[in-house]
Amino acid sequence: MKRVLVLALIVCAAAFALPDLSRPVTTGPDGEQHVAGQLIIELAPALRGRVSLSSADGVALFGVPALDEMSRRWQVNDVSPLLRHPNPGPVARRYGCDLQYIVQFAAGQDVAPVAAEYEALPEVEYACPNGVMTLDEEPNDPSYRSQWHLAKIGAPYAWGVAKGDTAVYNMVIDDGCDWLHPDIQANLWINAAEDINHNGRFDTLPPPEGDADGVDDDMNGYMDDVIGWNFQLGINNPMPATSDDHGTHCWGNVNAVTNNGEGVAGTTWNTRSLAVCCGGGGYVNIYAAISSIYYAVPQGIWSLSMSFGSSSPYQPMRDACQYAWDSGVIEFGSAGNDGSEVVRYPACYEGVENVAASGPQDTRTSWSNYGTWVDITAPGSGIYTTIQRIHGSYGSMDGTSMSCPLASGVACWMKSFDNSMSNVACTARMHAAADSMPDPLFPEGKLGAGRVSMANVILPLYYCDLRMSAWRFNDAAGNNNGRPDPGETAALIVTYANTAGWRDASSVNAVLTCAQGSVQIVKGTATFPNIPAGGSGNCSADSFVISIPPDNPPQQLQFFLTVDADPDPAYPDTSLATTSGEPRVLIVDDDLGQNYERWYTSACDSNGILYHTYSVQASGSPSSDTLRHYPIVIWFTGDDSLTTLTSTDETNLTSFLTNGGKLIISGQNIAQDISSDPFLADYLHAQFIDPSTRKPYMVGLPGDPITQEDTMVAGGGGGANNGTNLDGVKPLGGATGCAFYKDYADTSVQALIKYKDGYAVVYFAAPFEAIDHATSRYLQKWTLIKRIFDWFGERVPGVEERPPVTANPRPYVLSVSPNPFSKNCRVQFIAPVSGAVELRTYATNGRLVSSQTKQVTLGERAFFELDGSGLSNGTYLVQLVTSDGIFAQKAAVLR
Repeated sequence: MKRVLVLALIVCAAAFALPDLSRPVTTGPDGEQHVAGQLIIELAPALRGRVSLSSADGVALFGVPALDEMSRRWQVNDVSPLLRHPNPGPVARRYGCDLQYIVQFAAGQDVAPVAAEYEALPEVEYACPNGVMTLDEEPNDPSYRSQWHLAKIGAPYAWGVAKGDTAVYNMVIDDGCDWLHPDIQANLWINAAEDINHNGRFDTLPPPEGDADGVDDDMNGYMDDVIGWNFQLGINNPMPATSDDHGTHCWGNVNAVTNNGEGVAGTTWNTRSLAVCCGGGGYVNIYAAISSIYYAVPQGIWSLSMSFGSSSPYQPMRDACQYAWDSGVIEFGSAGNDGSEVVRYPACYEGVENVAASGPQDTRTSWSNYGTWVDITAPGSGIYTTIQRIHGSYGSMDGTSMSCPLASGVACWMKSFDNSMSNVACTARMHAAADSMPDPLFPEGKLGAGRVSMANVILPLYYCDLRMSAWRFNDAAGNNNGRPDPGETAALIVTYANTAGWRDASSVNAVLTCAQGSVQIVKGTATFPNIPAGGSGNCSADSFVISIPPDNPPQQLQFFLTVDADPDPAYPDTSLATTSGEPRVLIVDDDLGQNYERWYTSACDSNGILYHTYSVQASGSPSSDTLRHYPIVIWFTGDDSLTTLTSTDETNLTSFLTNGGKLIISGQNIAQDISSDPFLADYLHAQFIDPSTRKPYMVGLPGDPITQEDTMVAGGGGGANNGTNLDGVKPLGGATGCAFYKDYADTSVQALIKYKDGYAVVYFAAPFEAIDHATSRYLQKWTLIKRIFDWFGERVPGVEERPPVTANPRPYVLSVSPNPFSKNCRVQFIAPVSGAVELRTYATNGRLVSSQTKQVTLGERAFFELDGSGLSNGTYLVQLVTSDGIFAQKAAVLR
């Protein structure tokens, strides 16, 4: 049975019957959805050339007895090939694409028994439902009204090198495209053989005014397909239903006409796209999707975007994607919007790039799927581009549906940039160019190669890529242990490697700074030999030199290096860390296997204090010799109430203290557990009063150097939340209280006491780990540790601010022109955020010489004017400081 459809004066006839894709979508027992009463079958290779389609008494026949018997049994009323080209190529034949047919029978008939009987025939390779795959769209977010994603991937920088090739074709398989949209029409692919009036556009009138002559002029099985085909309705007009915006939005993400003074920009600038319609109402059915692939591949299509999917790996769809890949097409599929680690097709087919979605901060959106099968990530949140004219022409959508065509568009631009590129090479290059992501799933390999980037593709043409590959300290004049310890002067020797494929680096030198101001940079510059691409070189002939003061506390030293070369390094800034000195602190974990140690280590880390840890559960009580190796011991017993301090513990701690040790001890049951032991009174200088005060608020005493009248709370989510038995104690033998329990009747009962005379003790009768730090009005754990160390007379390194040399993840964001300059220059950038940004200018010694701010809108081309009239000759670092990161470039003053 043949259906004749007329739409907008477009008349369509076809050589084969057409399946009715307007049938309802039904759900099978397995939960998968499919078009009612339709199967896709692939015939055995032995039947190649033996099929002759016909019909008799309303039954569609193959001309093959066994198949015709099936047609009569199930009252098949339509049979149509998926590949209509009369001369299928060798790749199509390899995957049996020319042997695939859709068979249609009564819509109310369950497809499962029909499929089973077809598959039982030796003439049939497989049979599957004409499944539908949901479109990957999230609800519109009206606050996203700009194309932030183009600036994020460096598109404006990339367009400065290549603006797209009109001979590069792509296709977006979706629910249609509003091809009359003023920001779409100019980038439509035109089938020259069907463009009867040769005016380079689709005119729907009959000749001579139009192109609708009712003839399949190029003999590809589709009449008057000037711009593409509507596989959903079987006509040459791929216009979507009025309710469907998904396809027009995806299409614009790749192909919206750029630089035309109209609406929005597309990723590819000038490439062309075949317009197809393969679904509607939120679905794409695989018959239409497969047919569109078979239609497009012979046209020389380069890139394919598929923003739909399901959990079912339909074999005919897999074959179609493999056929396209083997034919040289690069393919992209959306990862899906379940916010979970699930496999989804077609994105997980071999040869299809699985695309997850990211937001403005380069982290995965909450709704994007993820997993080790994801190949790459692209912006997909608040993407603003074309929608149907009847809905306002432009709009914002969220979804991996948006990230998928964006990645496809990048591939089209890459092909335009290098027309010799294969799909294999393009995939590898796209992965290599991707930006890393500050998302914890990225290092786990669940966001693919990273966030797609256009600019990084062309950086190797203009930059070298010097990456620090090794470093070492030479402290032969000191203790020769390979690190710079207090009292030593050491040389730092750094090795840089230049990545193969980038520019050769000459005139290589680097500048060193340190986060710790006490470290003296004796020689802060070093020179390197020329480093060709693929090679490496070090500064052993002219190294950095640093000096550590003898009284410097043990700590982690953080160094920052900025390398310079000709041409500029793409990523000039890097850092390294090294330990200086031996830790003076031992943290004794005696909490019976709980995880309370993290509250103590984090308090030390926040102050830059080096420490070693010791587990009583793993190694028994630390010996007196072990304890005496450290001037300071931090000991905690957690929730233990029966073995808080054993007799061995007390003996070893007594030895530690009588030798002048300094002890911080915490445990909410210690006083109750050892109340009869002399150690409590003689060394902790405490008297047990109450096993559970039930008062979590602890108020600091006036004049106390540790609490300073501040309030602590042993509860809440900012600590271990284990303060169930808050011991009450009173100080003895020269000890003094530091904090009492608020609302406890006896204010002489303390939560914290201290003692210092020959040795020093700070004893927490309430658990230190339970002290809340979620609310800033309460005293914080790290501040407590700092005050206790100050009271001990111990120098605390502190954690200093990072110096101005900051990693530059995207060098193309910022440019300086002219450079060098004499009086003034313009610092130009593509705004990576909306809001306030600051331009800072530093001398190479880290001195800030100027600063200015302005308000910008994300994606706009903005600039600062830099006045160099007061600057001496030399090199300066200019930084654009934004909420999205710091971006840096060098500027030189030369008069």
